[in-house]
Amino acid sequence: MMRLADEFTVSAAPDRAYTWLLDLRRVAPCVPGGEIREPDPDGVYPGRVSVKLGPMKFVYDGRVRITDRDPVARTAVIEGEGRASGGADTAKVRTLMEVLPEGDGSRVRVTTDLDIKGRAAQMGQGVISDVSRRLLGQAAACIEAHLSAPEGADAASLPTAGEVGGIGLVASVMGAKVGDSVRRLGSWKRGNDNKPEEGA
Repeated sequence: MMRLADEFTVSAAPDRAYTWLLDLRRVAPCVPGGEIREPDPDGVYPGRVSVKLGPMKFVYDGRVRITDRDPVARTAVIEGEGRASGGADTAKVRTLMEVLPEGDGSRVRVTTDLDIKGRAAQMGQGVISDVSRRLLGQAAACIEAHLSAPEGADAASLPTAGEVGGIGLVASVMGAKVGDSVRRLGSWKRGNDNKPEEGA
């Protein structure tokens, strides 16, 4: 289990931003690689998330629902779970969303408890956190575009996040791994520099 925390700002007033963000069908096109279908009578939305990593593509099929909401405090809890093709990779997520006043707009805080198993988990929390932050940045830009669009704007003309590009995700992963390698090399070099020379 790992916890990821991040936030972003939008120009819409808190009440409007909160109401819009709880409309999961409207939010879905802004989630990179996300698809969502009509909810069942219990408010459970079936959906799918696709992620490309180099030549590999992970497709998680699952469901998501809002399990708690407080319009006065402008908070909500969203839970989801998914399983990738083949069943070896699974993910469960619980996200607390808070919408706070920020000047004339809003600040959205997102705290996520993520339980991920399989090959993706082997990347480690540092890499997953970095990738998550980049994806949230893409989603936030798309959300802002929708919220700032004129009333009655054609939804088809508004931007979507689209499927996550392999280049961006690989860059995030490679950047973190290169950083780890540099740090390990630096530690190894410092350790060897401090060793006495043989015969001294």
